[in-house]
Amino acid sequence: MKIFTTIFLLLLPFSLFAENSEWFVGLDGGVTGASLSNSELNSSYAFGPEYGAKIGLRDKNSRIYLGYTFANDIGSDISKTQSPYLALEGISNEFKVVAKSTAKFFFGVRLGASFADVNSSSTSAFLGGLQTGLVFMLPADFEIELAYRHYWTYSNKDSDFNAGAAYVGLNYKFGAF
Repeated sequence: MKIFTTIFLLLLPFSLFAENSEWFVGLDGGVTGASLSNSELNSSYAFGPEYGAKIGLRDKNSRIYLGYTFANDIGSDISKTQSPYLALEGISNEFKVVAKSTAKFFFGVRLGASFADVNSSSTSAFLGGLQTGLVFMLPADFEIELAYRHYWTYSNKDSDFNAGAAYVGLNYKFGAF
């Protein structure tokens, strides 16, 4: 229970500066591809399912959130990854897609940690990456997010890897203030 209190206390200062901010939560699922960064090891991309969750604050043209992704059964070199991270994104203004449907583009960075099983040994590393996508606005404060994220891990040259994930997410906005 202390982890949830800590998360909310970390996000509270950002809410004090935002005039029209709101909380959001989201779930996502997609496919990730990962490969070892060391070219001497001759690793190729292997693919597996990836799932995630996030909670954070969004303002008119930005959002900051804490997230967690989990990928399993990726391949023989990298069998499993778990990544808690902090993301900061810029969001475009709404534009019409079709009829009354609207969407927003986003682009951002993510920093965090990676806990992975690489070549049958557990490793932890710093994680840094970029993400971009499109958020479709739905009625009743829901959104559908179509996006791509790419990240690199930095720990030691034999266990560093890069991964990319295409995913679909469902977000719910609440608590506007």
